[in-house]
Amino acid sequence: TKVGKFKYSRFINLLKSFSLYMGRALVLISFGLNLLIIISVGIRHDRLSALNIPPIWVWSTIGIMICLLSMLFIRKTLPLIVCGCWILTTCILADEFRSLRKGVSPTLGKSKNISNPNSIRVVTINCNGRNLNIVRESLDFNPDIILTQESPSPKELTSLLGESGNNEYKVIGGWDCAIIAKGTLKKKKYPSVLFNHATGATLTITNGTEIELLSLHLERAITRWDLWNIECWREHTQRNAERRDQLVYLLEELKKQSSNKPIIFGGDFNSSYQSNLYEVIPEKFTNAFDEAGKGVGNTFTNYFPVIRIDHIYPSNHFSIIDSRSVKTKNSDHRMVICDLIIN
Repeated sequence: TKVGKFKYSRFINLLKSFSLYMGRALVLISFGLNLLIIISVGIRHDRLSALNIPPIWVWSTIGIMICLLSMLFIRKTLPLIVCGCWILTTCILADEFRSLRKGVSPTLGKSKNISNPNSIRVVTINCNGRNLNIVRESLDFNPDIILTQESPSPKELTSLLGESGNNEYKVIGGWDCAIIAKGTLKKKKYPSVLFNHATGATLTITNGTEIELLSLHLERAITRWDLWNIECWREHTQRNAERRDQLVYLLEELKKQSSNKPIIFGGDFNSSYQSNLYEVIPEKFTNAFDEAGKGVGNTFTNYFPVIRIDHIYPSNHFSIIDSRSVKTKNSDHRMVICDLIIN
């Protein structure tokens, strides 16, 4: 009996030790992950690009769940402190919280809230495999400029605009991207290496102002998430660098084409807003949703938007009045719309 009590007591002590070490280990894992995410967002290095694809609140959810699990083994104080670190990290760094601070509900509607004759409404939308119906949806907002990706052919777009009585629009298109705009469009020639990723044009509006336009669609993202595999990290690193090189090349060509004219470029960047991709964009351009957007601006996927990969960038020739992300019926992306005024 004494031997039995000794064995039972020893078993209880071992169980207590296991619970203590397991609980501390889980808290340490969660805290380490929190530090890693902060570092990855802070330095935005190519080699950490796999961590910057999911939004911060996804990592926060994982970290908090690990902390909650640790509460089964240890007292709640330490796990709750780490949970608080995750919440603070999310509130400070998450893209969604920045726009929500300006307002929960978007204010941009189907009709413009401004009567300024120099106002311009711009839409960018991925057409989800050349679906014409998404273009019909964008026309409901009466835009002056539509930038499309995975676009229907120029012939199909011209036919659609004629059928719907929108003959004031002109169309310029390439293999993947197109530009639809009110005014006169003159297509710009971009290098053949970018043939599948961009369409550029000069738009002349009714008051004679020329605006340089560019619709772009950068290389798709890697979808593998076996982060324990070194090859997964290598693929993410390589693809992130490829997209950044494409964007640098496009912006250099755009600069050559524009000759100091007002510029609007946008489209599907295929990269979360935590990526270092956006750091190569010159300071003369402003992200329209960052400047004036309200609510959640995430654009992919349409029905459960977790990341913001579609953007509009006007140059400093414009004032940005309003912007929003709009749920669609015919695309896997949401539309991004902004109202601008030419200064």
